[in-house]
Amino acid sequence: MKPFGETARETRAKASELAEKTAENARLTAEAAKARIQDGYGRARAATEDFAAKAGEQADVAREAAGQALEKGKAQAKRANSKLKNAAEKQPLALVACAVAIGALLGSLLPKGRKDDPDS
Repeated sequence: MKPFGETARETRAKASELAEKTAENARLTAEAAKARIQDGYGRARAATEDFAAKAGEQADVAREAAGQALEKGKAQAKRANSKLKNAAEKQPLALVACAVAIGALLGSLLPKGRKDDPDS
């Protein structure tokens, strides 16, 4: 049987070696986790930047389309205004008759109420 002091030294050495291995494993695990987190962050950041760039491009396309639609609408409104002026100059009675017809149509669509009924 070994003396107690020698057994204690061996146990202390093994415990110290085990503690060093545990610390090294913990350090390696922390480094691996840090690398995975940084990689994930990098991929998320790249995806976000890509999404932002695509969204910006789509906003530019939409802005341009809206501008074109506005210009087209303005041109159509000018043409309609010009046609209406021409019609008013050439056939003023037809225009008045059309306006009266539209007024009558709108008047017929309004709800009818009785004059003696205060709720209608």
